Amino acid sequence: MSAARPPLVIYGAWYFSRVASEAAEATGWDVIGYVDPDPPGDVATLDSVPLDAAVFIAIGDNAIRGEVSAALLARGRFLATIVHPAASISPSARLGRGSYAAELVAVRTNATLEEGVVLQAGSVVSHDCNIAPYASLGPNAAVASKVSVGQRTMVGVGAVIAPGLVLGDDCTVAAGAAVFKNVGAGQTLVGNPARATPSPSKNRIQSDWSAHNVW
Repeated sequence: MSAARPPLVIYGAWYFSRVASEAAEATGWDVIGYVDPDPPGDVATLDSVPLDAAVFIAIGDNAIRGEVSAALLARGRFLATIVHPAASISPSARLGRGSYAAELVAVRTNATLEEGVVLQAGSVVSHDCNIAPYASLGPNAAVASKVSVGQRTMVGVGAVIAPGLVLGDDCTVAAGAAVFKNVGAGQTLVGNPARATPSPSKNRIQSDWSAHNVW
């Protein structure tokens, strides 16, 4: 008889949190509440987190998700991994702590998702890929075989990455882009075939976690 799961607290109370909460509950987690320093007005948040609770970071910004995860790990928290029951995960694939696979995701043979990777609905990670910590794939994005995706890199909605490529850290692949060449760190790619373009200015903070004290 397997041990019961601990309760689950979700960090982040905006849109991703509601999707993640549904997926978590569908796989047997008991979601007991949300934590956010600046939540939407219709969401009540927790003032404290039970010591025995697992946590999941439902923050769409890859860099902030990594920062909040680091703060929680430094305090000894356990990062939950959430896999929607309608996702298809190869038995030889490896999923790091705090990662997320939504409905209709496919993670194929010998693929590796490292810590805090987010795969949104319908995205595909083909065989022998490596997705580095806190990277993300948007809905219906596809990464072909033997691709390496760098830390905090975001592959947008419906974007495709050709086989065997390397994407550096902190890249952004725009929605619908098709990448056929290796990509250096920090680049923004648009179009088909994808080309580098100046990175747009970014409003980084949806909620300001810098002084947050509910850990």
